[in-house]
Amino acid sequence: MKRHLRTMLLALPLLAATTLAACGSDDSGSATAAGGGERAVKVAIIASGQTNDGAFNAWAAEAAERLKADGADVQIRQGLADPTQAEPVIRQFAARGFDLVVGHGIDVSEPILRVATEFPDVHFSASGDATLAERLPPNVDGWTYDFGQLGYLDGFVAGSLRGVEKVGAVGGPQLPFVLATHKGIRAGLKAANPRASYEETYTGRFYDLQKEQEAARGLLDKGAQLLVATDDGRGLGQAAVAGDVPTIGVSAAAGADIKAVNITTAKLDLLPTYQSYLEQIRAGTFGRRFDVLALGNRGIVLTPITAVGDVVPDDLQARVDALSERLASGELRLPNFFE
Repeated sequence: MKRHLRTMLLALPLLAATTLAACGSDDSGSATAAGGGERAVKVAIIASGQTNDGAFNAWAAEAAERLKADGADVQIRQGLADPTQAEPVIRQFAARGFDLVVGHGIDVSEPILRVATEFPDVHFSASGDATLAERLPPNVDGWTYDFGQLGYLDGFVAGSLRGVEKVGAVGGPQLPFVLATHKGIRAGLKAANPRASYEETYTGRFYDLQKEQEAARGLLDKGAQLLVATDDGRGLGQAAVAGDVPTIGVSAAAGADIKAVNITTAKLDLLPTYQSYLEQIRAGTFGRRFDVLALGNRGIVLTPITAVGDVVPDDLQARVDALSERLASGELRLPNFFE
């Protein structure tokens, strides 16, 4: 997700007024409108990965589930990272009269944009890099998130740990937004501990547990004392448990042993974004809005610090909270990590 950070931080405020509901990954779902009045809004979510990943795709499912009791009919399809498989599914939902089709993941952004031109009366959402903002058809909203902030938080935590001087990070494909996240990690690490060394490696693809595990082992062999994940982190977590080192960024879906070594994870809260879509549809203002999820609008949140071993200082949560406030308020402005 590219684009200059200055442009990225011009995120429009996220509205929080309407209601949605979610069902599982089948075709069943509530069609009862809140209050029993108007017809329920029908929403389809097309997830590029599995919604039980505890990470990017699970965040979409979580937001939908949190709206479950409020009356919309939400249906989810998952595992559609292949655009050739995603496109007919998107087209099918549009043809069936769904009010909103949400493409969750950069892999499905192009199919969303193509199908949207065929169904001008259907509303669509696409996620991707920040250049997406200039490519939205009239019936499409888009979103991205502040990768620099997310990476900087992880790097700051890594640099604040006692006795950790060598940090390793594992990413998926070397896409611009992944690279920007890693630049953020390096900057946060340097701000907290200028003496710490840093090395990163990439698996070349998302959601590849085996490759992630192998990459993490390679970093451990080079002396890494902490591992940072920018994919879902389950493979990295397995290597970390075997190597007896802590982690940052591991998926909430990892096993108990893996979660026990994870200090914190920066994640997305998509609830306000989904609420804003329904509000815009009902107000007749939907289309060509582009949101940037960040600390300032609570689109990015950091899970509470977990005391892992003896490396976590007692005051780390307070220090991270203070940093988050500075970033959220704009007091601390980060450089453009896409350059």
